Amino acid sequence: MTVQDQTQVEPRLGVDVIGFGVGEFAYLLNVFEGPARDRSVSVFRAEEMVDDVTLSTAGASSLLARDLATVDDDGELGVKGVAAAVATALGQATRWTEISLLTGDSMDNVAFIEAPDVAIMLQPRLLGTWFVFAKDPSLSSAEAILRIVQQHVSENPAGSAYLVFKTVDSEQHLLVRREEGSWTTGIPDFDKDEVAETPRLDDAGLLAAFEDARG
Repeated sequence: MTVQDQTQVEPRLGVDVIGFGVGEFAYLLNVFEGPARDRSVSVFRAEEMVDDVTLSTAGASSLLARDLATVDDDGELGVKGVAAAVATALGQATRWTEISLLTGDSMDNVAFIEAPDVAIMLQPRLLGTWFVFAKDPSLSSAEAILRIVQQHVSENPAGSAYLVFKTVDSEQHLLVRREEGSWTTGIPDFDKDEVAETPRLDDAGLLAAFEDARG
């Protein structure tokens, strides 16, 4: 399994979205090996999925059919284009942000994966599919996260967000809610079952809180 170096226009935040089926996603998680890949498997709760050879084989076949993979003269399969970017992000990431967007009766999720040369956001949908879009290059990572939270609260005024910022060996949790025209953040202490809150933040203050949580 390899990544083919092929130039292709990457999807743009909020404009171009590409979907991957469960088998395709399992295959892409198996392109690389190492601690970053293992962290990605953990973030996506995909331990059983990546060990399913039949599932990964079906995913490889699907990627070939969609012209997102090729087979070289030695019979080696390599992913290319957008699939290569996703495989690289999953296998070489340095940061992972899990974003849970909450309302009174529902929850949506976004995973933001950052590698040295690519940053992507992924949303789960029906039947184990994942939809992927690239981070807007004009935004910093913290700004991209802020935009997601702002849009969620704009569409759901009583909504809130729960974020987990991860590296290979650390994680930071942050609660966010909107109230009376400002933001309140909370850092949970699981040992004490307490939340240390910081109220009355403007957008710049919330952005700073995201930057601080990222480390």
